[in-house]
Amino acid sequence: MTATTRLAEFVVKTSLRDCPDAVLAQTRRAALDSIGVMVAGATEPVARSVRAVARAEGGVALCTVLGTSLRAAPGWAALANGAAGHAHDFDDTNFALMGHPSVPLFAAALAGAEAETADGGALVLAYVIGFEIDVALGIALNPGHYTRGWHATSTIGTLGCAAAASRLLGLDVNQTRHALGIAASMASGLKENFGSMTKPYHAGHAAQSGIRAAQLAREGLTASDAALEGRQGYVAAFSGATLPADALDRLGTRWELTASGIAVKPYPSCALTHSAIDALLELRARHRIDPAKVAAVEVGVNAVVPDVLRHARPSNGLERKFSMQYCAAAALARGAVGLADFEPGPVRDTATRDLMERVRMVVDPVLPNELEQHAWSRVTVRLADGTTLESTPRGAAGHPATPLSDAELHAKFLGCAVPVLGADAAEGVAEQIRRLEDVPDVRALTSRLVAEQE
Repeated sequence: MTATTRLAEFVVKTSLRDCPDAVLAQTRRAALDSIGVMVAGATEPVARSVRAVARAEGGVALCTVLGTSLRAAPGWAALANGAAGHAHDFDDTNFALMGHPSVPLFAAALAGAEAETADGGALVLAYVIGFEIDVALGIALNPGHYTRGWHATSTIGTLGCAAAASRLLGLDVNQTRHALGIAASMASGLKENFGSMTKPYHAGHAAQSGIRAAQLAREGLTASDAALEGRQGYVAAFSGATLPADALDRLGTRWELTASGIAVKPYPSCALTHSAIDALLELRARHRIDPAKVAAVEVGVNAVVPDVLRHARPSNGLERKFSMQYCAAAALARGAVGLADFEPGPVRDTATRDLMERVRMVVDPVLPNELEQHAWSRVTVRLADGTTLESTPRGAAGHPATPLSDAELHAKFLGCAVPVLGADAAEGVAEQIRRLEDVPDVRALTSRLVAEQE
């Protein structure tokens, strides 16, 4: 059996009854977080650009573009919601995937569910299937795939989205195998675009491509059965290696939603900045640090980090999300890091701007290097009087080992959704997501996620 067929069988044969309660609970948390950041991102420039093209291209308006009054064809809705959901870089991550799983998957699944008038249980199952395939491929291909310059949110996420869409569109094993093969040729996304609007576009691209691959396969378009593991297939092209023989053996037995888990972001910046932000906020509060008296800050990081956080002197809000110098300085100077810190334009806060010049990021070879640990950091702050304050190697709040509480996640959702939907509507959506599998028609949820903006 080829790898593509093995994945197709998992897509078609897995049922909601197979999913442990903990997996379903994790899915509800992921839905709350992802829908929140999609709504928040609907006002961002990248989301507006995508919607402008969606309106111009037209199509049958079956699906909701969250946080707006626009309805669009499934592929365009998936693209718009995916790009909006990643616009703030506030969406969750999985460290085995080395990317963002949930926004692309929910963008594709919501569009597919609306188009097929599916219920909440079908939406949940599609997400679980896509997530498990995303992470299985991430474990097989990373870290080589990521360090070669590929953005796994899009390159691997396209296959996960195709799997989710295939399930929602009711494809059989043969059609699903073709959809995955088609998706393998659609996969793309370069890390060189980090710090630009193309980076959040990647999440939408994965969602749209997944929908499109499933639609084409349903209409009879075919692909190679060896599209994944063939000599010139997806794995060879994207990782320069071969697919491990046991890469897919644990599908349906080890559930990665609870094994490698999800990291929910408390800050709207690259996940690789978060442990340093946490450490500096704690040091600042504990020692009442005056930013003007900080002589130097050193942040030790894993070897994969400098290629990602490559904007030492960021020129705009998107680049600041990928700048350790900025994120560390903002944490120390202001005592908080939030959406307002990444607005367009130059750095406005004088204390943050001055402190950036005294922040240095270095590769620390003693930091651990397993899964979420590649996002760990070590922080040292030296004051003008010679005092040295240190934080030992650590992860961040929101990581699988230290998850946000339900209350913290709910507060994050409200912070994202209330400015767009209003308080009452946002609370109603949160309550509905708590019983997501029981929603009789996904449109009962999406109809509550509209706003006046186009």
